[in-house]
Amino acid sequence: MRDRNGLKILYHIPYPSVTSADRWIYEGWRDAFLDLGYSFYEFTAFDDLKTKTSIICPDIFMTAVNLLDFSKQIKTLKAIRKNGTKVLVWVDWPMPAATIDAFKSEEIVDLFFGEREPESMIEFERMVGRKYALIPNAANKKVHFPTVCNPKYQYDVVYLGAKLPMKMWFFENVLLPLKKKYSVGIFGPYWTVKDNALRGLAKIAKTLHSQRLVALLNELRIVIPREAENQLYSSAKIALNFHERASDGSQPHYIVNQRAFKIAACGGFQISDAVPALRKYYADDELIMASATDAKDWIAKVEFYIACHQERECIRKKGIERTHNEHTYHNRVNDILSLIGK
Repeated sequence: MRDRNGLKILYHIPYPSVTSADRWIYEGWRDAFLDLGYSFYEFTAFDDLKTKTSIICPDIFMTAVNLLDFSKQIKTLKAIRKNGTKVLVWVDWPMPAATIDAFKSEEIVDLFFGEREPESMIEFERMVGRKYALIPNAANKKVHFPTVCNPKYQYDVVYLGAKLPMKMWFFENVLLPLKKKYSVGIFGPYWTVKDNALRGLAKIAKTLHSQRLVALLNELRIVIPREAENQLYSSAKIALNFHERASDGSQPHYIVNQRAFKIAACGGFQISDAVPALRKYYADDELIMASATDAKDWIAKVEFYIACHQERECIRKKGIERTHNEHTYHNRVNDILSLIGK
């Protein structure tokens, strides 16, 4: 077994400057690996896998089922595994038949993992014939920690997240109505004409293979700087969280998003939509849940906890402690290294 401190990690992130959750997840892994003393490298859309791995000689290559054409990379993946590289693949379900066939035809992956709860990956295990490991999302303790209140972000309610179609029920029935009674701060991608214009330009820059221009345009889209996210959550009375789901809430949700862990780590008091898996990570006196389809329940909980400072503080403090003890990327790094015997 190699010395852990000598490990080299190659992480697949096509565009490190994106404004989606992919970036914050990538930065969480990066910061944790580096803080724990390992070497960390990026494999981007501008790199060739065979060339990059021959230069880096990574001990671990982390990629995702939606980022790599596995049917075309079988030869390279077999070669790097033969040289001692562990190939870790983030997976979702369902997935393309061609990808399933690639996984079944050749032994090219050492660990399939993801943040989907295991009960939703039974069919994946049956189809591929391999085990799946749950590695939940987490907070990045290098940037997600409680801080002093910033008057700039002293809202009654805040929401930091993309304006996505699968969240429109929440926006229309909870978030926007709350603005009529409370001070509400809404931040994130797709909320403004300017942001959507910058996104369009960034897509053009990608087709031109201009990495520098893509990075510049994406940085201009960030309204809450990385170093200020903890100020936002530490300063607001309530931070709302909502997972992508069908508008009628009929489909069960099997993924706890990164926001659930980030809010708590930053010292925020959180109200989230009801995702059963959340109770695996937080007790009901550490995080509050509201109905995914009942706007009155959301409004009532917001009104109650805005009025009840002591209850908020008690729950907030317990959430902070739980997150920093159990739900940081440092924890996840140790979990994943244990799974692959490193």
